[in-house]
This record gives sequence, structure tokens and C-alpha cells, in this order.
Amino acid sequence: MRMNKDRNKSDLLVELGCEELPPKTLTRLANAFYEGTCKGLKEAGFDFRSEHGDVFYTPRRLGFRIRGLAGKQADQKLERKGPSVQAAFDDDGNPTKAALGFARSVGKEVDELERQKTEKGEWLYCTVDQPGKLLFEVLYPVLEKALAGLPVAKPMRWSDHDYQFVRPVHWLLVLHGDQVLEGSLYGQQAGNVTRGHRIHNPGPHTVSEESEYESVLEKAFVTVDPSERKTRIREMVENAGVSLGGQARITDSLLDEVNNIIEWPSAISCRFEEDFLEVPQEALIASMEDHQKFFPVLDSETGKITAGFVVIANVDSRDPSQVKEGFERVIRPRLADARFFWDQDQKQALSDYTRALDAVVFQKKLGSIGDKSKRIASISKNLADFLNLDSGQAERAAELCKCDLLTQMVGEFPELQGTMGGYYASRSGEAEPVATAISEHYSPRFAGDDIPVSPLGQVLSIADRMDTLVGIFALGQKPTGNKDPFALRRAALGVIRNLGEANLPVTLDQLIELAAKPVSAQLEVNAECLSDIRRFMLERAKNFYLEQGINTNVVNAVFAAPLTTVPDLKAR
Repeated sequence: MRMNKDRNKSDLLVELGCEELPPKTLTRLANAFYEGTCKGLKEAGFDFRSEHGDVFYTPRRLGFRIRGLAGKQADQKLERKGPSVQAAFDDDGNPTKAALGFARSVGKEVDELERQKTEKGEWLYCTVDQPGKLLFEVLYPVLEKALAGLPVAKPMRWSDHDYQFVRPVHWLLVLHGDQVLEGSLYGQQAGNVTRGHRIHNPGPHTVSEESEYESVLEKAFVTVDPSERKTRIREMVENAGVSLGGQARITDSLLDEVNNIIEWPSAISCRFEEDFLEVPQEALIASMEDHQKFFPVLDSETGKITAGFVVIANVDSRDPSQVKEGFERVIRPRLADARFFWDQDQKQALSDYTRALDAVVFQKKLGSIGDKSKRIASISKNLADFLNLDSGQAERAAELCKCDLLTQMVGEFPELQGTMGGYYASRSGEAEPVATAISEHYSPRFAGDDIPVSPLGQVLSIADRMDTLVGIFALGQKPTGNKDPFALRRAALGVIRNLGEANLPVTLDQLIELAAKPVSAQLEVNAECLSDIRRFMLERAKNFYLEQGINTNVVNAVFAAPLTTVPDLKAR
């Protein structure tokens, strides 16, 4: 092993080789490893630009490169303050134990010590030259601390070792330029050896100097740069979608997850039987994306799903047709399940599920989902009346909006709640505005999502969220700190966005009063509670507009004025 013994700057490369890491948290783990190491080295006095570094990760490794890192800490002059002169010498002027101990601690004789005068008196004082430590002496404690601080929910042990990590560790590469920095982590001695693709070229592979790292792994069938790997995957999926006569559907979340389970991407174009297209496309997409990590192919003109899909394999097969056949065989039972759920759920009308909602608890003191549906129906009817909409249809949509929670399809794919309710309502003969409102009422589902398009969908979306807000606040369980188990912040923001973007002429006070009436039949909703809800919603609105980049002074001025409606606030 060789160690850097000077202050010459070189790039530091670290790679921790593991068994397959969890794809959903891999990016976060890798970034946290890099940031923790940078923080520790800077605290130790090393000067470098962390923003110029590189973070590497694949399913089997966490790594990074820090550019321009010195091989040794800078020498330092440390100022040491000792005991007061009064305590350092006795009446005869002889040094006391305090003076002798301080002199010994700084490696000097008492008569070599300086004196420092301050407002509080005179003290013994000494300047000590402390030589900087070599990089390898500082690095490994820093790495250990960074790894110990990773956001790992369930660390595991392996073999008979005492240490634990997210997955068993099998190799460690640490290079400063072309020199190995001696040390160990998780029982692995640092070296200049990495490992390649598990099937194509496992290795071991020697990295002579850190600058060769990416090229060595590329020859070993591993694209270690996650950005480059993701770009390749996207291009492959897009091209395969075109070859299948359509356009591949590529979501950021699926692309990220696939990128985190692949080291050497290869696209396989596949098809399933056309008769599966009778099932709603959202269910087919969920089957492919959530369960299998496949990319559906949509019609380029209509946006409807086709029978094509793209799979990113982690191997270059010599017989792609066999791989294609395997993937097509895998997806068939999944799509068959979706079709089975679709057929079974329709054996009764959507309204037939309402009775069973009374057996599903929403919250102990607020009752069942059935109770919640009745409260939402009351709020929706009154709000629709206020807005001159069809209150009968609003009430009907509210009564049915939670029924799909009891269907087999939503039981298998929870993200389809609302969406499937809209389909089942339409198939059950409900009016189209009712079915549309049911399908839209969970929107906006996430930051940046659109609000419902239909007026009844907006009413139902607001009513659902307001019932939750008032009910949970009445229970005294408003959000505190990071704790928000009922997602009340998101609910309040959803209401604010609906009111503002749909230009609904209802004030927050009117809306809170509408929502409080049905809740008050089960719980006390006092004036203080209503005031807390109003203040909470205004705070969410204020934060929302600040996040849009509006000047803080403008936002404060607008919110200082008497509030009428959200559209008025937005206009001001």
C-alpha cells in the first residue's frame, strides 16, 4: 500500500461495493454519503470545491470523486491559554502544579511560556505548531461518520460481524490520484480494485489511477455515472417506443427507479395481446409501471395505450427473442389480474358499495368512511347551491366518491382511487358530471398536479379536504413540526389552489362554516377551532405565493389587508 505524504493536490476516488442496494433510496444514499464526507473533510481543514465533485452509484456500489484534495492537512499554529499568573506561581515565585502541567501539555519548560494580558488579568500563554495530518489519517474516521449518518431505515448485519449497513459490503476502493490510501471499512481493506457487471465481466478490475475509473468500468459493462446511464435509458426507451409504432410513456419516478436497478441497460421491445386493451388504460399502466417497471407505449396521436411496451434489461443477450418472450410471459398474468378485477368489480353497481363503507373506520371519533361520505355530501350540496351548480349531482357524486376504495382494483392499485370510481360510476349509469367529479376529486394529488377541470370536481375536491381539515382540527390534532399524519398541509393547499385557479367566489370563512356544520353533529367545533383553521389555511396560502417567487413585501402587504376571497387575494 502506498500513501500520499505531501500537500500535492489530487482527485480522491472512493467506491464502496455492496450487494444490491434498495433502488428507491439509492440516489439519496449516494448523495448523503458524498455530502457527509465533504462536510467532515472541510471541518478537518481541507479546502476544496464540493460542487465540482462527482457522485457515482449503481445497484452494487456507492462512490464519489472529490476534486483537488490535498494529501495532507495544512500545518496550524494553535494558541493555548494556560492558568492565570496568580495561580501559576506561589508566593516565592515558584511554578505551581498548574503551571508545570500546562508547560508539560505544550512540550515546553515553564520559563519558555509567554504571558498574555487581558481585561480579566494576566495568563500563561503559548503558541504551538501542530503539523497537519496525512489525508489517510483523517479520511477513514470521516467516511465512517458519513456512512453512519446515512438515512438507512433497516440496517443489516452479515456473517459474524458486529458492524451493520444497508447491505453487505464486499470491496473498497480508495485512490488519491494513483495512490491507494491505506485503511478499512466494514472489514474491507482499501485497494485499487473494482468489480464489473455480474454476468458480462465481473472482474476484479484494477484502476491504476482515479481518472481511469469510468473507462475501466465501461469496459467491464458498467455505466457508473448515473446521469449518463439515465440518458442512455431514456434514449433507448424512446427509440424502442417509436419502433413499436407509438410513443413510450416515461415518468421521472419510473425512469429514476429503473436507472437504480440497472448497470448496463439494453432495451427490449415487447407486445401483449390486444384484448387486454378492454381494461381501462390506467389499470394497465399501473400493472406495467408499478409491478414490473416496464414502460407502456402510447398512441402518438390519441395518447391512448397500445399493446406495446418497453423493458430495460440489465444484460446484453445473445438471443434477445428469448428475453422478449420471457418479459411478455411475465406481464400476461399481471394484465389478466387487472382484467379479472375490472370484471369482478362491475358485477354490482358502484352505489351497492355504499353500505359497506360504514364498516371502514376513517377516524375513531369521526366515524367511518360512510360517515365521512355523508358529511362530504352535505358540504358539496351546500357549496354547489352557493355556486349555482347542480346540487343534486354534487350530493350524488359525494355519496359515491369513496365507494371504489372497496373494489378489488383499488385494493391492488391504491393510486387508482377516484380514477376507477369514475369508470365504475359511468358503467353503473350515473350521470357523466357525477362520474367525472368522482374521478377528479383527489386532484391535485401532488405538487404541480392540476386541479379538477369540471366545476363539480372542484366542489367535491374542496368538500373532501375541508371535511378532513375541520374534523382533525376539532380533535385537536393539528400538524406540529414535521408531523402531519392526515396530510392537512396538502389538503389546505389543495383547497387554496381550487379556489384561486377556478376563481370561485367563496370566502374562507364561508367555506369553513359550511364544513363545520356536519362535523359539529359529531364533535364540538368551537370558535377557537374555526379561527385556528382559518389561520392555518392563510399560512399555507402565504407560503404558496412565496414559493411562486412573488416578492415577500408584496405578499405581506396583500395578506395584511382584509381578506375577501382567494381569487381577490390572488389578483391583488
